[in-house]
Amino acid sequence: MTMTSRQLDAAICLLISAMLLLAYWLTMPTVVTFEDSGLFLQVCHFNGVAHPPGYPLFTLLCAPWFWLPFDPVILGNSLSALFAVLTCIVVYFILQRLGVSQVVAAATCLLLGFSRDFWSQAIIIEVYTLNTMLVSALIYLALGFMERPEKWQLFTISLLFGLGISNHWPLVLLSAPGIAALCLGQAKALIAILRSPLNFLSCLLLLVLGLTPYLSLYLKSDPFFSYSTAISTVEEFLAYFLREAYRGVDQNAAAGVMDKVQFVGWLGVQSLGQFGYGFAAIAIAGLFRSFALSRLVCLAIVIIFLGNTLVLSFLLGFEFDFLHRAVFQPYPLVAWICVSLWIGIALQWASGKSGGRAVPVLIVLFGVIMLVTNWQQNDRTGDRLAHEYAAILLESLEPGANLIVTSDPQIGPVSYLNQVVVMRPDVTLYEAQNLFFPNKLAGKTAAEKKIFADQLPSVASVAIPWLTDGKDYGLYRRHGPGLSGYGIVPEAGDFILRLVDDYRADEYRDPNTLYFSHQLLIALGNQLTHYAFTNRAGG
Repeated sequence: MTMTSRQLDAAICLLISAMLLLAYWLTMPTVVTFEDSGLFLQVCHFNGVAHPPGYPLFTLLCAPWFWLPFDPVILGNSLSALFAVLTCIVVYFILQRLGVSQVVAAATCLLLGFSRDFWSQAIIIEVYTLNTMLVSALIYLALGFMERPEKWQLFTISLLFGLGISNHWPLVLLSAPGIAALCLGQAKALIAILRSPLNFLSCLLLLVLGLTPYLSLYLKSDPFFSYSTAISTVEEFLAYFLREAYRGVDQNAAAGVMDKVQFVGWLGVQSLGQFGYGFAAIAIAGLFRSFALSRLVCLAIVIIFLGNTLVLSFLLGFEFDFLHRAVFQPYPLVAWICVSLWIGIALQWASGKSGGRAVPVLIVLFGVIMLVTNWQQNDRTGDRLAHEYAAILLESLEPGANLIVTSDPQIGPVSYLNQVVVMRPDVTLYEAQNLFFPNKLAGKTAAEKKIFADQLPSVASVAIPWLTDGKDYGLYRRHGPGLSGYGIVPEAGDFILRLVDDYRADEYRDPNTLYFSHQLLIALGNQLTHYAFTNRAGG
C-alpha cells in the first residue's frame, strides 16, 4: 500500500522533528547559563516582564509552559527547541512551494536545524526561534497568496504579523518588505480584496488582535520579577516598546562608520560558516537558480536576507568588538533561513541535472562535516560556569547578607539560583539601577543609594562603580566599618582552578561564556596579585 503525498509529508515531518529534538536534547545545557538565560527563566517562572520591548507573546507562551512539573532550565530550553523544530517544518513546506521535492526539502530542513547559529539558539531559552517560526509562516502564506490569492491568507498574515510584532518587532519589521513584495506579486487581487471595507477592517482587527499581548504589560501591575516598575501610562509604554532604555547600547557613541563596515564583512564570513563552505557554495548557486525560477521570489528572499544582515548592521551602532559580535550573533537567524532556501533550490536543480545521483553524495559529504563541526560548537552539556559561579558567590556570603549587583552575568544566574532554586534564601538581592528585583535601593543618585547601602548590614557588591571601598574578595567586595584590602574566599579555590584549566583547554565555545570567563580571570588575577603583595606568607 503506497503512501499519499500528505501521509509522506506527515511521516517526514515526524522524522525531522524526532532527529532535531534528539540532537537538541543531547546538546542543550542542563543548568542556567549566561546570555539572557537566567533573566528569561525568571520572567517565565514568575510571569514577570522581560527587558524592553517586553517580548509579551513569548512570556504568555512560556509562563503556562513552566507549570509543567520539570526542571525550569529544561523547560525553558526545550521551548526554544520546539519553536526551532516548528520553524524547520514550515521551511519544509516553503521549499515544496518553491518546487523542491519532498526528499530534498526534508534534507534541507535538517541542514537548517543543524546550522551553527540556529542550533545555538534552539538549545537555550530565548525569543529568536519563536521569531523564526512566525516569519517562516509569514513567508509560506505570502508565497501561497502569490500563487493563488485568497482573502483568508491575508487575514492570517495580518494576525501573524501582529503576533510577530508582539514577540520581536525589530526583526519582524526587517523581514516585512520581502513578505510584502511577495504579496504585491498579486497586486490586483490584493487591491480587490482590501477594497472591501469588511475585508480591510478584518485585516486591521486581526492585526490589532495579534498586538494584544502587549496589554499584559499593563495588566501586570506589580510583577515579582520585572525590568522596571509597573507600566501605567502610554508614554511609559511607548518608551518601553521603543527600547528607549537601550538607546545608548543600540547606538554607541564610540561606534563609527568603520564599525558598520566591519560588521558587514564579518556577516559575510558568518554567512559562509553557518552551513560550512561546501553548502555555502551550493547556496550561491541556488541564489542564481532562484532568479531563473521566479524573479519576484528571488527578489523577496534577497530583500529578507539583506534586511536581517546588511540593513541591520547599519541600523545598529555597535562597536566592532568581541562582546558586541556575541550580542549580534543571534539576530540574523532569518537570513540563514534564506540561505537554506537557496541550498534547497540548488540541490533540487542538481538532482534534475544529474539524475539524482550527485545530490545524496553532496548532502552526506558536506552534511557530515557540518554536523560534526556544529555539534562540537553547540554541545553545551558541560556548560556549568554560570551555575558554579553563582553558587560559589552565594554560598560564600555571610548569613543575612545584602548583595548588590548590576550586570547580566550576576542578575541572571545569581538571581535564578536565589529566587527560583531558593539557594541562600537569607541573602537579599538588590540591583544598582533598581531593575528586576522587588527590593529597591532608596534614592535616585549614586550618592543617595550609597547612603542607603551603608545602612544595610553585611553588604557585598559586584562591579558597582560607586561602591569601591571595602575588602576585595575577587568574586565580590564586602563593605562595612573597618573592611579594606584584599581577602580570600576559601570555597572558591577549586572553582578558580577549574576555570583556569577550562579556559586554557578552550572548553568555553559559547562567546558569552568565553567573554565572561576572560573578564573573571582578569578580575581574579588582579585581586590575587594584590592579595599576595599585601599579605605575609603564612600570615
